[in-house]
Amino acid sequence: MARLAKQSKRRKQAAKRPAPADKANDMRISPSATELIVRPALVSGGMPVLGRVFRRFGEPSKTGKNTRGISIRTRPGSTVVAPRNGRIVFAGPFRGLGNLLIIEYQAKYHLLLAGLARIDTDVGETVLAGEPVGMMTASQGAKSDLYVELRRNGQPINPLPWLAAGKPKVNG
Repeated sequence: MARLAKQSKRRKQAAKRPAPADKANDMRISPSATELIVRPALVSGGMPVLGRVFRRFGEPSKTGKNTRGISIRTRPGSTVVAPRNGRIVFAGPFRGLGNLLIIEYQAKYHLLLAGLARIDTDVGETVLAGEPVGMMTASQGAKSDLYVELRRNGQPINPLPWLAAGKPKVNG
């Protein structure tokens, strides 16, 4: 019963959030064309947080391995939202990733969000697109980077087309 009240409260809070003024600006290339500026999903489909993509899918990481997701540099204290309607299948600390949130979509897609300072949802809950699910660190000096990985049938795929399309179907 408490879980239903909590979900209802979060849905009402998400509904009060303002819609983006210009849907065309939800994802755009910056003037330098080297970094992607993104806006979070406020209604349906889109990015989980406002920020700048600074590491893309398949690029070499610090360890030399190709990344299996994207990294978004956010402002301290940024709210992280569910980009689509889904179900929480994992929420908590995970080996070296800090707080990890995994949202399942249509049983074959799983979105991993790592690096959150706080998780505001529980395993088993259903979340709506645009519903707040967590928060980035509020410390001014700390890095506030969100790692986003999308898996289809357990295999990592580029999350950018999936997030931009607003549909759980991609070629990749």
